[in-house]
Amino acid sequence: MPSEQSEKTLIIKGRDEKETPKVHKCKLLAVSGPLQGEEFLIDKDTFTIGSGDHNDLTIQDSTISRRHCEIRLDPDGSRIRDLGSTNGTYTGGIRISEAFLTPGSEFRLGKTRIVFCPMQEAMDYRLSSSERFGNLLGSSVPMRRVFHLAETYAPTEATILIEGETGTGKEVLAEEIHKHSKRRHQPFIVIDCASLSRELVESELFGHSKGAFTGATADRPGAFEYASGGTVFLDEIGELSPELQPKLLRVLEKREIRRVGSNQMRNIDVRIISATNRRLQNEVNAGRFREDLYYRLSVVHIEIPPLRNHKQDLPLLTRKFMQEFMGPNAEDKIADFERTMRIFSTYGWPGNVRELRNLVEVASYADRQPVDMGAFLAIGHKLTSEQDSLKFDAERPFKDVKNELIAAFEKDYIKKILEQHNGVISRAAESAGIERAYLQRLIKKYKMK
Repeated sequence: MPSEQSEKTLIIKGRDEKETPKVHKCKLLAVSGPLQGEEFLIDKDTFTIGSGDHNDLTIQDSTISRRHCEIRLDPDGSRIRDLGSTNGTYTGGIRISEAFLTPGSEFRLGKTRIVFCPMQEAMDYRLSSSERFGNLLGSSVPMRRVFHLAETYAPTEATILIEGETGTGKEVLAEEIHKHSKRRHQPFIVIDCASLSRELVESELFGHSKGAFTGATADRPGAFEYASGGTVFLDEIGELSPELQPKLLRVLEKREIRRVGSNQMRNIDVRIISATNRRLQNEVNAGRFREDLYYRLSVVHIEIPPLRNHKQDLPLLTRKFMQEFMGPNAEDKIADFERTMRIFSTYGWPGNVRELRNLVEVASYADRQPVDMGAFLAIGHKLTSEQDSLKFDAERPFKDVKNELIAAFEKDYIKKILEQHNGVISRAAESAGIERAYLQRLIKKYKMK
């Protein structure tokens, strides 16, 4: 969470809301440290600072990490974010993970103190004019920024790194980039680096020769050979073991692989897109991920925002999932859609778009219509919780299992909401976002007092 609040970056708009917003360029003035008295221009939306040579601003200081922090300029404001540095980034004497910067704000890293100075000169903050990119939807500025980057680089051969929390749609974006590329008619191969054992990852990626290990009864090509002419998507790349990282780096640099148990090098023709729910720059600073591999993977870097940061897209996304699960006239089956959206907007969505989709799917199974989706918010969260996974017998009929699941949720939810409001039905209904009469019917249905 940001430790400071700020004024928003000025956005200059034309008559059309879809016109390109403008954000101001900025200067950084070093007031102490090795670069004291020097000024540095920020004329891009992401500006990195650290002791490594690949940064936009390099500071030779042993107390500063190689990738120490970054400054982002966007329509929500100017922010500084620490990248998991060893000694931290400070604003106002407080160590921060992320903070807004206002005109004249001072921040410190190592021995260097820097003053943030916005300029009058503005620059474009490029956005897509579309509210969708393939199967991804969003009219908000953060999502249209993602679509702009995807539209720009999908037709190229650029290696792309996608970062974002679990459930934000990283694999969907990767596949849509492939579909919008020149390789669209060739394979799209997915490798989940988190789900494979260390013993199998190398074989899955590079293949193996007969007799390479116990169970290798025949030659087998790996993902890079299967994807020839197409795209390899390395999901959860942050989980890749240190032993395999230099081998992947060689693939990126030389475009060749060697099967496990073989000495023969094989040329490959693939594009690589990777994704992670970690901040990979933090992993680099912590020594868990190779810096040279990071730069090879992130030729283009796309960060998908969490749903809580673009809640204005909730109606658009909810309608999409309603039509998916309830048909073209889905909105007629929902009780007070606008009220449902107000309830949804107060929730943090820890499971992101996946959680929203799960919620709408569960609500679509309700026996009574119109459906009050606000009442299903808790079960939608439960479906995405790793700590509280649902258990059921998949051998039984779907309808029976579904009815028992919903009944168990309704009984548990009603019991808790009544306890919170000392049995006062009107207050419990208002808190739950459902009609008083509907709550009374549920109480009667489950013979509750």
